[in-house]
Amino acid sequence: MAMEQISRALQKAKLERGWTTTGRGFAQSVRDLKAPRDATLSYTQTKIVPVSRAALRRNRIVAGHRDSEVAETFRLLRAQVLRRMAKLGVSTLGITSVSNGEGKTFVAANLALAIALDVNQTVLLVDADMRSPGIAPAFGIENDRGLSDYLKNEAELSECLINPGLERLVMLPTVNPTEQSAELLTSPRMAALAHELKVRYPDRVIIYDLPPLLTSGDTLGFLPQIEATLLVMREGAVKSAELRRAAHLLDDHHLLGTVLNGMA
Repeated sequence: MAMEQISRALQKAKLERGWTTTGRGFAQSVRDLKAPRDATLSYTQTKIVPVSRAALRRNRIVAGHRDSEVAETFRLLRAQVLRRMAKLGVSTLGITSVSNGEGKTFVAANLALAIALDVNQTVLLVDADMRSPGIAPAFGIENDRGLSDYLKNEAELSECLINPGLERLVMLPTVNPTEQSAELLTSPRMAALAHELKVRYPDRVIIYDLPPLLTSGDTLGFLPQIEATLLVMREGAVKSAELRRAAHLLDDHHLLGTVLNGMA
């Protein structure tokens, strides 16, 4: 399918280092937000580590802000992504980029938070970039075990899952980087985990923060486990030939479109 530009709003919102927010900031503290009463929402096997607004603001996780152009951008992106995923009948989304430093983790984290703030949705955010993990630092969360430890059979899944104080959001971070990323992502244990995460809660959106496409073969080996993809690119940082190559690699994996990110 031809690559479609899904959102230029990130560029319009001027997501550079000097962004500001107005108004009262967060609608509520993340730890105070509650999901509707629902028997399927159980975190008895998930470690609860509430994050602070200061940490999120410092790390530019802004989707929960009120009266913020950037937050509104991610609400718009949420609506577009969820609509297209629903049309396809899929629940897993891989977010990648052409190369390093294009803001894919920034987009993945903010999109996951925006989806979690929708009272009709739950979301699992998985840090599958095991060479250069960024989800735990982005949320200001520390944990001893993560995805790479689970895949090496050095930790139980319950030791790795984290709820950041928001019932509709669960994270599976990577906290111990590894050069075995390609082997772990294509391992039978990872395939079994991806299947289990999908079928246990079929209505939950699962977002994978994937390694960049053209810097290693890590993502290509894992793509068969992903139902839909988003490609993040930073304006002026990607050559047209690289973009065409990346889009071609994702063409058979329901490429929803590209997100043009103005943040360095």
